[in-house]
Amino acid sequence: MRWIVLPSLLLAVAACKPARPPVSGIDRTTVEIERSGCLDSCPTYKLRINSDGVAIFSARDFTGRHPLRSASGDLAIPYELSAQDRRALFARVNSKAFAELQPEYSAGVSDGPTSTITVSTPSGERRVVQNAVACLRDRKKPGALSSTSIDKRARFVPDVFCETVDLIETASCAGYWSAETRPPQDPNDPRLSPPTRCRLPSFGRVPNAGASPP
Repeated sequence: MRWIVLPSLLLAVAACKPARPPVSGIDRTTVEIERSGCLDSCPTYKLRINSDGVAIFSARDFTGRHPLRSASGDLAIPYELSAQDRRALFARVNSKAFAELQPEYSAGVSDGPTSTITVSTPSGERRVVQNAVACLRDRKKPGALSSTSIDKRARFVPDVFCETVDLIETASCAGYWSAETRPPQDPNDPRLSPPTRCRLPSFGRVPNAGASPP
C-alpha cells in the first residue's frame, strides 16, 4: 500500500508496475464519494476510486497551512488501496443491498452533513445521496434524524450505505486526511490519530514518495 505526494509521479508508477489481472464484476467500474455539509467539523472532500484500486483524494485546505496544499489552496493526493479492500469495496457497491438503496435520503437540513456515492459502470451510473439522515444502526442516538423525502418504509438509510462510507474512508485514508484540512472540534476524534500508512507531513512524518510504509 502506498501514497504519492505528486500526482505526476502516479503516472510513472503506473507505467512501471505490471498490470493487475481484472477482478470479475468490477473491471471498468469507478466509485466516487463526495462529502460536504456542516460549517466546521464535517469531512469535506472528493475521492475517486478506479477499478484498479487507485484513488485520488481531492480537498480544499481550510487551515491555510497544510504542507501539501497547492497555490490555489487545494490538495490532490493519489493512494493505492490494498487488494483486499479493493475487492471488498467493489463487492459491496455491486451487492443486492446497495442496488436496493433509494436515490436520496434527506432530512431537509440545508447545512447538514451530506454524503454522495456515485458508482459508474459501462452500463450506466448510480448515485445515492444521504443528507443529515441517520443510518438504521444509529437511529437511537440522540439527535438522529429520519428522512422526510421518501416513504415511511425507508425512513432511515440502510446500513449498507454507511458501511460503504466507512470502508472507503478507512481503506483510502480519506477520513484521516479530511481531518487535516478541516480539523474536527473534538480533540479526541479518532480521525486525528491516523495509522502510519495514512500519516502526512502535518502529522510529523515526512513521506518518502513511492515507498511502502512498514
